[in-house]
Amino acid sequence: MANAATLCMHHAALPAAALPNCSERSAASFQSVEPAAVMLDAHIDIDEEFFNLTYLHRSPDVILVDQFLSRQECESIVSRARNKGLSLSPVAYAGWTQDAQELLKLAAGGPAVWLALARVWMVNGDVGGLSRTEMIVQAGSTWALAMAAIGGMVALYTQQRIKQLQSMRTSTSTTLDGTGLGDAALVRRAMQLLKSDWRTFEAPTVIHYDPGQKLAPHFDANRAATVEDATRGGQTLCTLLVYCNDVQESDGGATVFNRLGFSVRPKQGQALLFFPATKEGAFDERVEHEGAPAKTEKWVARIWRHQDRVTPPYGLPDHYNFE
Repeated sequence: MANAATLCMHHAALPAAALPNCSERSAASFQSVEPAAVMLDAHIDIDEEFFNLTYLHRSPDVILVDQFLSRQECESIVSRARNKGLSLSPVAYAGWTQDAQELLKLAAGGPAVWLALARVWMVNGDVGGLSRTEMIVQAGSTWALAMAAIGGMVALYTQQRIKQLQSMRTSTSTTLDGTGLGDAALVRRAMQLLKSDWRTFEAPTVIHYDPGQKLAPHFDANRAATVEDATRGGQTLCTLLVYCNDVQESDGGATVFNRLGFSVRPKQGQALLFFPATKEGAFDERVEHEGAPAKTEKWVARIWRHQDRVTPPYGLPDHYNFE
């Protein structure tokens, strides 16, 4: 269990006004919580006896594991990523299907209906004496045209939203196949810590931040995972980040949990574990987080654990052997 000094160390990247008293922060992390929060705390089981495991926060659980990877393993991950080459980190508009459905539903019962009624009123005024059938046909065709136009506008909005989200993430990244010294160790220890089969993992992703690059506040889970993430193992149940290099406290680059009021400074070999969703896939907005800009470069290796088998190209191949 984390003591007050440990928690205080990880507040360094936040403004002084945002820092709670360490003793108060420690007590608040482990106090009783509301029933709704308890339901969201039902995440996947982990190995509580894993070496160097420390809880930074309870409800939601945020866990730190010191010396998860060795210096040599971290350097191997960075070297393999450099050799493979990195490209702009992709950004997905998670929940776009829900947003589109809500917008279309709103339009179907509002603007589209008003346009249909207005069209019937105008035609009847010009022609006069429309039969009930003719009015229904006029209203129906106008409503359909209005919904088609609104659907096009929703599609344009979705594309614009994706562009906006991409501007929030300026890092580069690549995936590894889990066969190198470092990425094989990452997969192997993730299996132990998460008590999970590697088939539920996305392939190890290596993320590189040049000085000044960042990742704005975001969620790793998806409210519409059943539809949008069906081809990549379903909902993201946990995030395991491993820092592959040190970033000094004065240089920024922390992983910041704004809603929880603390941050974690990158330390080589250290792993950070948290749970974007419950084991049943329920979205948990409490673990919104961001990657703060750093004055120096930052390297992070990540594994996402999903509900089901993650098949290639997102996951590791069926013949994968981490030994």
